Amino acid sequence: MKKHSREEILSKLARADELARAGNSQVDVCKALGVSVMTLHRWRKLPLPKPEAHVVQDNAAESVASGRPPAMDQMRHVLEDLKLENQRLRKIVTDLLLEKMRLEEAAVTASSRQSETQGVIQALLGPANSR
Repeated sequence: MKKHSREEILSKLARADELARAGNSQVDVCKALGVSVMTLHRWRKLPLPKPEAHVVQDNAAESVASGRPPAMDQMRHVLEDLKLENQRLRKIVTDLLLEKMRLEEAAVTASSRQSETQGVIQALLGPANSR
């Protein structure tokens, strides 16, 4: 198991955000980064300083200069982050639903094959040997 440094984690999280914005699925993002989905989720929950914090402060300084209250800019930034997170979560739910459908179809197919096999065995053995 590899221990990633804070800098590596921050750079991979930034790259993950870029890939997610580009429309890649979470599985594809994790493959590109070389980490598991659980590792990526764990990293996102870590209290790491984000490089975007400097951008927010810069935007706040610009907003004061332009006459807008900094709270509105911060709220827009939070809204933007929430929209991005919502998009990611919707994609995850969609991926999970598709996987569930594939598994259900495979289960139905396996069940029908098993029924067919039992019917053939019963036909070969005859009615005297069946219960």
